[in-house]
Amino acid sequence: MDLKASNQALLRKSGYKATPARLAILDILAKAKKPKSIEKIRENLDSRKIQADQATVYRTLNALKNRGIVSQIDLQHNHAHFELSQPENHHHHIVCCSCGRIEDVSGLQIEKLTKQILKKSPAFAAIKSHAFEFFGVCKNCQKKSGSKSAYCEIGT
Repeated sequence: MDLKASNQALLRKSGYKATPARLAILDILAKAKKPKSIEKIRENLDSRKIQADQATVYRTLNALKNRGIVSQIDLQHNHAHFELSQPENHHHHIVCCSCGRIEDVSGLQIEKLTKQILKKSPAFAAIKSHAFEFFGVCKNCQKKSGSKSAYCEIGT
């Protein structure tokens, strides 16, 4: 099954019509090597000559997020990025706070940490989700700054 047919089936299974905008958004996220901002998704839609205003893109992403099809990552300064959900390949992200470069980080021992958290929080029976964000300075930005400890301002 090709990507378009797979996305059509995914949308129908989730109770959504396979509109050109929805199919294109899923295609953009499926082909992305890193999480995409709404602005970048809109730019990509525009380049494909698919009309969808920012509100439509946001509503579509929110609906897909609520169905577990996409994940929202709030990386910095409340600037949301989106990617396809990958339950079989759970990962986190590290972000360069200078240039915005994003890389996936996997292989962390989250299960161990989850057990420790539940042990120290007796009022809770289970953890259903979590989010870890790592911020730093990539090697390129560190080299450009000429300093071993390049400045990194983290949004609150």
